[in-house]
Amino acid sequence: MKLAAKSAIAALLVGGTATAGLAMADTEDARALADAKITLTEAIEAAEAHTNGKAYEAQIEDDSFSPEFEVGIVADNTVYEVRVNGETGEVLSSREDHDD
Repeated sequence: MKLAAKSAIAALLVGGTATAGLAMADTEDARALADAKITLTEAIEAAEAHTNGKAYEAQIEDDSFSPEFEVGIVADNTVYEVRVNGETGEVLSSREDHDD
């Protein structure tokens, strides 16, 4: 019985730490999105126009000094990762994505 109680407490502590990490990530994403001058939709449109493809995923990146969007695109049966400046809407880079 004591072992079960200790296990439950340990699980709560680990779960609480993981949840706090997720909340921090969400807060940083929200800050990056608030700092962006373009919308996620506009970033997707810029990436699709640049590659002449279709987006299948998109997210704001909060690990740079200025907001950037990362958009996954499929064009001509090739997967691309396109980075879009969150302030200007300019495509910063486009490369084939071989991470799968």
